[in-house]
Amino acid sequence: MKRFKMNAADKEQRIEAADVLKGIALIGILLMNMPDFYSPASYYDHNLLDGSRMNYVANGLVDVVVGQTGYALLAILFGFGFMKMFQRTYERQVSFTPFYVRRITALLLIGAIHALFIWHGDMIVMYSFFALIMLFFQEAKKEVLLAWGTGIFSIYAVIMIVILTAAALVNEGDTAAGIHQPIIDQALQAYGHGSFASIFHQRLLDWYYAYNLNTVPFLFLSLFPLFLLGGFMAKSEWFEEIEEYIVETKWLCLISFIVYAASSVLPYVLDHNVATSYIHDTIGGTAGAIFIVTLVTLAMRSVSIQKVMQPFAFLGRMILTNYIVQSIVCTFLFYSYGLGYYGHISIVEGLAIAGIIIFVQLLGSWIWMSLFSDGPLEKLIGMLLMDAAAKNPFPSLYHW
Repeated sequence: MKRFKMNAADKEQRIEAADVLKGIALIGILLMNMPDFYSPASYYDHNLLDGSRMNYVANGLVDVVVGQTGYALLAILFGFGFMKMFQRTYERQVSFTPFYVRRITALLLIGAIHALFIWHGDMIVMYSFFALIMLFFQEAKKEVLLAWGTGIFSIYAVIMIVILTAAALVNEGDTAAGIHQPIIDQALQAYGHGSFASIFHQRLLDWYYAYNLNTVPFLFLSLFPLFLLGGFMAKSEWFEEIEEYIVETKWLCLISFIVYAASSVLPYVLDHNVATSYIHDTIGGTAGAIFIVTLVTLAMRSVSIQKVMQPFAFLGRMILTNYIVQSIVCTFLFYSYGLGYYGHISIVEGLAIAGIIIFVQLLGSWIWMSLFSDGPLEKLIGMLLMDAAAKNPFPSLYHW
């Protein structure tokens, strides 16, 4: 059978799928982050709390359908963007490492400001460090990237499942996440009623709770293999040459969906414990990300689907700006220096607020990108690095 070969214009259009995926990732991340914006959700398990059946169902649906997919998807796209940058500089005989280090340093600075002064749940800092490690793989062949990515992830997953299953059996009856009432009370007081100084102090404590010497190695082993997978996709020209991988993509889409669905419902079918929670978050999140990547790639072959997904592409092209804006809006709504609704929002109400924010950002991104080529923060990074003066070979697709 003769395979269809895309021309240059088709290839550039196909890359838009990566922007769409960034927009989808941003939506998933907001839905998962929302409870942490309006409550000390990091310190308790929603399933242990009393509440209406509607809230319980809403929390379960988000947990099953969204889970950690947004974070995994963004890790893949980080790796994809890195490798595309490297390929373009190599083609133009431009020194890549200095440029990339400056860009990641600027991103890291924005992340640090975000984490210290806006919201403790910042992920830019950690992703930036992981992105720097990709420098060791810039000239690796695609087979090497795939082998390292799948190898690290698989070995780590097997070891963790065995250890956590044993721990769950030994501590049968214990919950996956206990309630830390003193910390919860402290967070409620600080964010809901405290001064900016007390909020700053609490923000540091919460950030360290999520990112410390005990947690970062596990985050690295869970997420960095996905950076490598994204690099593999870039070197394989996954989006540009999708017709060359159509059969494999369809099978991967089906298999990843089965794994994603099974892993996501596992804690609800069996029991919430450390083992099922790990499988739900890490295995389910990764499988969900691969499912979305393959599904969007297949769907974007249709011109009509491309038009429908255009708002998500605009959202993704200014993902850094939209991500920071989400934090600014949510902290103003919930913290004491704003409207002060921290601790007074239900899960359903939180989802409704997230839906409004997503709608406004989809509309705002469409308007902004109709007038400008980059988002405000994306443009700022370009100006700081003087990309325009250097005839920057990178389109806005790879700014984050």
